[in-house]
Amino acid sequence: MRESYKAMPFTRTTHHDEVINNNEPWENHPAYDTTETRFCIVDANTGEVLDDAQGYGYKTASKAYAGYSYKNRDKSKDNERLAKKKHINNWMKQNKSFVKLMDDYAFEMAKGTMAPDDKFDAKFVKNLLKSKGLEPDFTTNELLKAWRNYK
Repeated sequence: MRESYKAMPFTRTTHHDEVINNNEPWENHPAYDTTETRFCIVDANTGEVLDDAQGYGYKTASKAYAGYSYKNRDKSKDNERLAKKKHINNWMKQNKSFVKLMDDYAFEMAKGTMAPDDKFDAKFVKNLLKSKGLEPDFTTNELLKAWRNYK
C-alpha cells in the first residue's frame, strides 16, 4: 500500500433524459442534469488516481479511505482470522454445555430476572469459564464475538 495518499473531491454530473408521456402529459419531465460532490483517492506526491470506485467516486472522504484500505489490506491475515474463527467454533461444538449455559445466562439477564447490575460481557464470561474449570487458548472477547455469530 502506498505511504501517502489523500481523498480529493470531484464533481460528478448525471444527465437525466426527457420523459414524454402522451397519455398522461402532466407526468412529462424536461431533461435535466444533477451534480454531486464525490471523492477519489489520489497519490499525494504524483496526483495519480489510485481508487475512484470504478468512476463513480465515494460519497464521503471517510468512505473513500475505508474502501481504499479494504482493497489494499494484507490478505494473509484473512486466513489467520478464518482459522481462529474455525478453532473457536470447534471449541464451542466440543463444549456445548458451556455454550448452553452462556445462552441461559444471557437470556436471564435480558429478561431482567438477575441483578440489575449484571452485564453479559467478557468479564462475566471469564468468571463463568473459571467457575467451570475451562481454560481456552483464546480471549473471552473472541469467544463472545464467535458466540454471537454461532449457529
